[in-house]
Amino acid sequence: MNKDYPQLKRQMNELILAYADDVVPVNRNIIVNFFKERNIPCRKDYIDFLARFGGNYSYFFRSEGSGYDCTFQEISEIYLEEPPEEMPSNDYALISNHTFADFYFIEYSTGHICQPYSDNEGNWTYEYYSYKDIDSFLWCQLYYTYYKEFTTQVIHHLTDAELNKFFIDYHDYLLVGFPDSTAGSYFKDNKIYAHTSNTNIIEEHILSDDFVRKLYK
Repeated sequence: MNKDYPQLKRQMNELILAYADDVVPVNRNIIVNFFKERNIPCRKDYIDFLARFGGNYSYFFRSEGSGYDCTFQEISEIYLEEPPEEMPSNDYALISNHTFADFYFIEYSTGHICQPYSDNEGNWTYEYYSYKDIDSFLWCQLYYTYYKEFTTQVIHHLTDAELNKFFIDYHDYLLVGFPDSTAGSYFKDNKIYAHTSNTNIIEEHILSDDFVRKLYK
């Protein structure tokens, strides 16, 4: 990955947030005190995330059928009620209640955002992360909610050979990817190339001149 991509991803998030008008913060001290009283891990990026976005179930968390409820009210109520059976140890903290896929957790040591699944013996495991970090999670929700506001889209239908060549040629341009699938978003020449698992389609999103200018400002 290009060494500048983590910073570019954060800058994109800030630019795209200009299209979101329903973000409501939460007092940081309330969050910290709640977690400390219950010995819940308090990663700084996790607390920052909840303090900034946890006051409202914003549109970009529930658009496109995603349904990620990251509100502090929802998270605190789950902790106050009897924890679900897949609630992990204090190596993880709850970051979202998902409408269709139950709970998502953030791993304290890595910042990976994980969705538990049950193995053949009925044990909950976290073998794969769903998002590498909070910035990637936020980018996916923001970008795929608002990208039509600042991009022009071109659809490419590829053969298997062409798709495999794309993965090779664009390997170093991966912006957000997932370890257990080929799904991912790539950034090159001020364009986003999006691939969804089990398809031969690449969506090319050409960023507007205004967005690019602000991105490198």
